Parts: sequence; C-alpha cells; structure tokens
Amino acid sequence: MGAGERLAIEEPENGSPWSHAGDTFRIPHFFTLWSSNLIQFVSAFVYTVVLAWLVTSLTESRTVVGLVGFAQGGVMFLASPLAGVAVDRLSKRHLLFVGRLGLAGVVAAIAALVAVGHIEIWHILVASVAGGLLTALMQPATQTYVFDVVNRQHLQSAVSLNAGATSVAHTAGPLVGGALVGAIGFVGAYVSAAVGLVLSALLLLSIPVIGRAKPSVSHAHWASDLRQGLAYVWSHPPVRLVLMACSMSVFNGSVAAMRPIFARHVLGVDSVGYGAMAAAAGLGGLATAVVLAGLPSARRPGPWIVASMLVFALLIVLYAFAFSFEYILVIELLTGVAGQVWMVSTFSGLQMAVPEEMRGRVVSLVFTVVMLAPIGGLFVGLLADSIGDRFALGIFGMIPAVVLAGMLVGGYRSLRRL
Repeated sequence: MGAGERLAIEEPENGSPWSHAGDTFRIPHFFTLWSSNLIQFVSAFVYTVVLAWLVTSLTESRTVVGLVGFAQGGVMFLASPLAGVAVDRLSKRHLLFVGRLGLAGVVAAIAALVAVGHIEIWHILVASVAGGLLTALMQPATQTYVFDVVNRQHLQSAVSLNAGATSVAHTAGPLVGGALVGAIGFVGAYVSAAVGLVLSALLLLSIPVIGRAKPSVSHAHWASDLRQGLAYVWSHPPVRLVLMACSMSVFNGSVAAMRPIFARHVLGVDSVGYGAMAAAAGLGGLATAVVLAGLPSARRPGPWIVASMLVFALLIVLYAFAFSFEYILVIELLTGVAGQVWMVSTFSGLQMAVPEEMRGRVVSLVFTVVMLAPIGGLFVGLLADSIGDRFALGIFGMIPAVVLAGMLVGGYRSLRRL
C-alpha cells in the first residue's frame, strides 16, 4: 500500500444531518435488531452492576474485585480471535441467539445460588469465566451483524444507533440494577436480567437475515483463517496502529474496576448512588451517539480513535481526585462521551476500511485488545491495596495518556490513511 493510499473504499452520500438516522431505522429488520440489542445491553448492564455490588458486599479486598473482572476479561482476551474466525464462517444470528440464551443461564445460576444462601467468590469467578466465553462469542457478531442488515451507505448511522442502544443501556441498566437491588434484592435483579436476555434472543428469530459469510471464506482451516487475519493487520500500518492504541484499554479499564470501590469506600454512597455513577457515563455516551447518528461517516476516523482514547485516559487522572459525588458524575459523563466517539470511530471506520471477508477477524482483534481492560482491573486493584485508591487510579491514567499522546503525534500521517 503506497504512502498516500487510504484504506477507506467508499463514502456515503451527503444528506441532511438527521436523515441518515431516520433512513437507517426504515431499513427492513434494523429496528428489530436494534430493539433486541437494546434489551440485551440493558440486561447485561443490570447483571454487571449487580454482580459488582454483590462482590463488594462479600469482600473489601480491591484485589478480589479486580480478580472477578480479570477472570472474565482474561477469557475474552484469549477467546476473541477464534470468535472472529467463527463469525466469518457461521451465522451471526445463530451465534447471537445461542450466546444470549447461554448468558441467561449463567445469570439464572447466580440467582439460584444467592437465593439458597450459598454464594461464594469462587462461584462468581466460575460464572465470570463462563460469561466471558459467551460474551467473546457475541461481541464481534453483534458489531458485524449490523453490516449484514444495513447497507454500506448507512453503516456509520447504524453503528452509531447501535452504540446509542449501548449508551441507553449504560444509563438505564445501572440505575435499574441499583434500584432493583434496593427494592427486590439480588435474586430479583438477576432474574430480571435473565428474562431480558431470553427475550432479546427470541427477537432475533424474527430477522430473516442469518448473516453468514461467503462460502469461499469457510473452506480453509481455522488456524489458517486466524493467521490471515493477523497478517492482514500487520501488513496495514493504520490498522496496526489503531490496534496498538486500543491496547491501552489495559489502563483505561481501571475506571470500571474501581467504580464500586470509589462508590462504597471513597464517596460513601449506596447501591443507587453507584448505579447513578455508571449511568452518568451511559448518558454521556447516549448524547454523543445521538449526535453521531445524524452525521455522515467520518472521512478519516484514525486520528479520532486515538484522540478519544487519549481523552479517556486524561479523564481517569481527573477521576482520581474524586472530591465529591457531583464531581464524579461529571467525569463519568465525559468518559461516556470519549468512549462513544472511540466506539463509533473504531467499528464504523474499520468495517468500512477492511475487506468483507476480513471484517469478523479484524473486529474480533479489536475486542481482543480491548479485553485487556479487565486484566488491568486486577492490577489496579493490587496497586490500590498497596498505595491507596486515588494514587493507583491516577497512575493508571497517566501512563496511557503519555503513550497515546506520543502515538497520536508520531503516527498522525499513518492514522489519516484509515
């Protein structure tokens, strides 16, 4: 690829800012897919928030809290590349259906253990591993199935609307989860999440698009497919640089790991306050998704991907000060904005840039490096137990901020070719 060549292969037509979003919702079956994803995202956030609050009620160890995230994230990190191969070979709709039903089973099992009064940390670790495997299977399928349902012209709008569903869930899920724990307890909250996951799976059956890869890409050995995906990334410097930037999630994920610690031990709020903190990030992401859904595709998403990661890292440094609950709500809101810009820029930009037969594998590699985030959660927990919550989080913000700033300046020309 020449120095001046860009990977992007097609630009959408211009139109009024909000016509893109309206036209996308009118594409057959997209609204059903969006609704199914929304229900699944809300249910998953309810489960995640309630699980974190349950862990902090069983132990005060920051290391154990990080270990739970590490168990899920480590499995996802290892499984995501092969999940991308599966997505390029099998029906995405079927993968999502099986994955969501399986995750509902995991949630129901935790609910049963809590109900009989025998829940222990090792049970939660096992559930985290199982949930990680299922989520690793679903994540690349969730993103690339959107491409199968809509056309290329509406891809950024569809990805933004799908990301908007994530942000609605990120806002509503923690609020609902925190309220459910206070109103009907852990068991009721888990049962509600399991029912939502089953409903989201059943909705997929009404979509006739199965999202299967072209037959020509499914004859090679799985290991060969995986090597081809890695070789493609390595031979395209802009994609390689984006993945390197996304790997800074090992530090950026410290917010999710330390949020329940800051809520319970630094700010002294209850489960509703903790839910509000997570919801503020979702609200920021939702507002950003609404704006991005009405805009045409970014012509050069590469710099935006790295810049949004840099802003998120700087916000982690500000998070460490945490002098009031209101201050943290503002910081959480801004992390949602930065995270949403990253998500839309990354998944719409890469899917527009790479060949169709490579989409699943390249997207899965993004999820692979992003899954370093929960792994970093273990180490920030260990550090917090040693030097304190604020110092640990501040260090986990400063390191990626320095690296990403250098990456943005030094790799700007390459990033502009994506």
